[in-house]
Amino acid sequence: MNQSMSGHDVSMRLHPFNRMLLRQEFDAVFQKPCKKVHGTGFLMLAKQVSDHSNKLGLVVGKKNLPKAVARNRFKRQVRESFRHHKQSNLHVIVLAKRTALGCSPRDFRQSLDKAFETVIDALKL
Repeated sequence: MNQSMSGHDVSMRLHPFNRMLLRQEFDAVFQKPCKKVHGTGFLMLAKQVSDHSNKLGLVVGKKNLPKAVARNRFKRQVRESFRHHKQSNLHVIVLAKRTALGCSPRDFRQSLDKAFETVIDALKL
């Protein structure tokens, strides 16, 4: 097993090529999302793409989650859920809402998992 210094399996992490970094990638999903899912504390936008890539984009503003700890926890939980529900031909953007502050980590993760499953089922991936 290939492990990092922290003891986590390195092969299971979310690689940089699975992250949306370019404005064009974000704009493509924002302009024509195939599916929108409102969850507890977030909005998920998804789009099917022709290339065999799967990418995640995160939009987490200070206005919605003022504390850095909350923003980092949000991003960590979304990345983990995305990693477990990876599908090819799918670009996903998750936007933080203010209601994420009052949500327990367990409920938030369950809501995320349900949203990813809804997207996958709706797009028949």
